[in-house]
Amino acid sequence: MMTQEQNEKVQTIVRETIAERFSSDEFVFDPIVVVPTVDEYGSDASGETYLSIIIVFDGDQKLLDSSWTSSFIRRIRPKLIEAGIEEFPSPSWVEKSEWWSLYPKWRQQHPEVTIETA
Repeated sequence: MMTQEQNEKVQTIVRETIAERFSSDEFVFDPIVVVPTVDEYGSDASGETYLSIIIVFDGDQKLLDSSWTSSFIRRIRPKLIEAGIEEFPSPSWVEKSEWWSLYPKWRQQHPEVTIETA
């Protein structure tokens, strides 16, 4: 079980890492949602907990550098481990307009998660 403090650490690491590449003039990344999730589906399910990290962005998706976002796990994993968070990160980049259409169903599946916006 992840504590609120750990959840906030993950969000901070994600925000700081994003800020290394993107300016607030290009994108707004909010909310960033961290959900500890158990790998229980499929034939290779491990039963391990990983961090589903939903990064909601508002901005021109064409400017969201896919070569950078595809290596995001490699960028944040060492920082998470240094912060004492061992769970493997699994980031998802979701456009803000898509997020708000998905949010009601997602909220039903995760009522325990508090969504805070910056």
